[in-house]
Amino acid sequence: MVIGIIIFGIYTTVIAPPRQLLSTVNGTSITAADYREALRLYPYLGSPEAPLSMLENNELVRQGAVALNIEVTQDEINQEIQDSLSTEGETLTAEEFQRRYQELLNNLQLSDSEFREIVETELLVGKLDQYLRDQVPEVGEVVLQVHVQAILVTTEEEAAEVIERLDDGEDFASLAEEYGGGDPGWMPKGIMSLDFDRVAFALEPGTVSEPFSLDGGYYIIKVIEKGDKALDEATREQLEANAFPRWLEVQREEKVERNPDLDIEAIYEWALEQIS
Repeated sequence: MVIGIIIFGIYTTVIAPPRQLLSTVNGTSITAADYREALRLYPYLGSPEAPLSMLENNELVRQGAVALNIEVTQDEINQEIQDSLSTEGETLTAEEFQRRYQELLNNLQLSDSEFREIVETELLVGKLDQYLRDQVPEVGEVVLQVHVQAILVTTEEEAAEVIERLDDGEDFASLAEEYGGGDPGWMPKGIMSLDFDRVAFALEPGTVSEPFSLDGGYYIIKVIEKGDKALDEATREQLEANAFPRWLEVQREEKVERNPDLDIEAIYEWALEQIS
């Protein structure tokens, strides 16, 4: 019995955790061992949630790049490393490059393959970001937009109070000024978050939404108008800046599935012990 307890203890504290499934990304598994390595490679991430989110996002980027035929060549990786080790206008000899590169790897405590994988992922993000920016409609192109007014409060109780006052006939714009919010004007999809757009574009002009939780607060929105409008330059710039984060938001919703029994705090503590 004592031997059995010892073996079970070794299994649950040493063998089982690395194999524990944390999440899947479109069928690709992310385990506690992957999390441990992410925490070792990126110790500055800080929060228990951050390494897992990064792993999921990186896998989404890799899968998205494959689907869109976006790739990074070894020459591009080599050039990126070369550029990162030299100042502007400086030409490194092969010997100087190797010396600086080895110093960098030693300081970061990374192998060549680990560092090249990090560089490859960063280059893929850059290429995917540019691809998505290029898909944004041009200035002057007509797209569906909504003109909304919004009230933003911090608690569910405040949201219920706002709804009660609206039901009593108080003016939406006045309440927005009192509680917080305002009139952001006309917006196409992609300026606000996915959840905000779902509510705003589902409402008919003149109607008010139920309170919905977003970004740590509660929104109540009223659609003033809805229709096709030409895209202006400032809005297009916003859409460009939001293109990659919005794509990632959609991909995470569709393809990331967390283990419902995941205890991220416990995994974080285990991983810290493993790499210390």
